[in-house]
Amino acid sequence: MLDFLQISPLFLTTIPIVIGFLWFLFRTKKTHKQQQSTLSSEYFKGLNYLLNDEQGKALDIFVKLVESNWDTIDTHFALGKIYRKNGEMDKAIKIHQSLIARPSLPERYRCKILLELGYDYLGAGWFDRAEGLFKEVLIQDEKSKEARHNLILIYQQEKDWFKAIDIAADIFAENPSVTGPMIAQYYCELADISKIKGDVIQLKNHANKALRYDASCVRASILLAEQEKKDGNDKKAIMLYEAIEKQDPESVILVIDSMLECYKNLSSEKKLYEYLVDLQNRHENLFLQTMIVSVLEKSQCKQAAIEYLSGKIKTQPSLEGIQKLVAYKEKETGADEIFADLTLAISMMQKDNMGYRCQKCGFSTNTHYWLCPSCNHWARVKPSVIEHENNRVVDTST
Repeated sequence: MLDFLQISPLFLTTIPIVIGFLWFLFRTKKTHKQQQSTLSSEYFKGLNYLLNDEQGKALDIFVKLVESNWDTIDTHFALGKIYRKNGEMDKAIKIHQSLIARPSLPERYRCKILLELGYDYLGAGWFDRAEGLFKEVLIQDEKSKEARHNLILIYQQEKDWFKAIDIAADIFAENPSVTGPMIAQYYCELADISKIKGDVIQLKNHANKALRYDASCVRASILLAEQEKKDGNDKKAIMLYEAIEKQDPESVILVIDSMLECYKNLSSEKKLYEYLVDLQNRHENLFLQTMIVSVLEKSQCKQAAIEYLSGKIKTQPSLEGIQKLVAYKEKETGADEIFADLTLAISMMQKDNMGYRCQKCGFSTNTHYWLCPSCNHWARVKPSVIEHENNRVVDTST
């Protein structure tokens, strides 16, 4: 193996420090020659300690250097970020703690150091300490977006939804299209808690607040519809379920089963069939064939369902449609073993091709999440059905 491929990671760590120092030397080249010579000697002495893995001695020198000339502070920030990126939180914390403790620290650098130290504590999992630092930043700079953003992340991680709402509401006016949906999800979390407690009044209160912040919040509509369904108000529940189409057509798939139960309770399967057909015509990317067939069979007859399905798979073939048709034909012909194997194979293929996918980061799962476990974005995980159309794979979530 070539020698340059065996370079120590510690050496790579020093590269930003060297670049920063060379930049500093260039700035002071003409006016501070004597000071430059002293700094140069001490700086390379510190680098030598760093290369020899003597972190404590190196840090002492760098802190003394920055105290004599705070223009070198960017090199400390660079070193701290490298340690943090490498997971060496203790070293990053030590750097920033040493800086914040200096009596000669210029006030203009205080917020920046507090933020960096807050990031260190976040990386170490010390949320309470990070929270205190970000709050301190807001005392000195009440408009700090970084401090507010990180406080929201902390409260979200701790599931302290009221505190998250308080911080997010303060910046709602600045960017309502981003902050509104986020606040709506926090209210939905509170609504879910009220649902578990059986507090219907608070559930509806939180869900309605969510819709005030984000009129397209599907989750809030589902919470309200489910409660109406539970209370026996099937007509009102159906209205809420059908309204989801205007919020996000793809999310209608999440509530089809619940809608079917409501229509059954009202003995209105025919109306459900008409609604599903219209929905399919309006949104061709929604594969509702088996649901439509099931409703058609109950509202009319099996033969009507078979005829609909036979015609549909010719124009819009899908695994779920073929599986359903095979199941019908199996009962007609009596070739139980052959059709059973074919049905099982199709079922396995369909299982591999169905699920949910985050439209932000591409994370795929068979379970629906309101908060993506991968990128931590809200309401971006959508139903994803991959069908084969003319031998071409089509992902309906995009």
